[in-house]
Amino acid sequence: MVKTDESLKFERKIRNTIIVDLIFSFLPVIVLVAIKLLTCSRENFFLRSDWSYISMILYGQTLIKLFTGIIQNMNEKDSSLMILQVSCILSFGLIPSILFLVLIEIGKNNIAIIICQFIWLIGSVIIYFIFGGLGLILSEKKKITESDFIKNK
Repeated sequence: MVKTDESLKFERKIRNTIIVDLIFSFLPVIVLVAIKLLTCSRENFFLRSDWSYISMILYGQTLIKLFTGIIQNMNEKDSSLMILQVSCILSFGLIPSILFLVLIEIGKNNIAIIICQFIWLIGSVIIYFIFGGLGLILSEKKKITESDFIKNK
């Protein structure tokens, strides 16, 4: 299946929207790095809970985009799969991010929690890129067909 100029523009629009959202989500990190450099702070930059905030924001934005796409593209045969995706993002993404935030804030920040926090942050970026993009596609295109996901030869 050959992509038309219109479909290429649509894909580029979705990709650019996701990248812009990611840039704004990481804006607090840029501010924190600047503050740390300007104040010559001795505090360990990686032991902060701010990383969990970012992953929580990204998981939340992913859910919002998916919900928006589901609502604007109600299709009964796809709704169970979408509900499963939302449930997984909530259960395995957002809730663990909140737990990592709480554990770090109450001082239970050992190396395993710090590593898990960064794994969830990386996961949130990947999940946002995939499912946030899917939500945007669903909300932009009022009708999704099988050919949007499966390329015909």
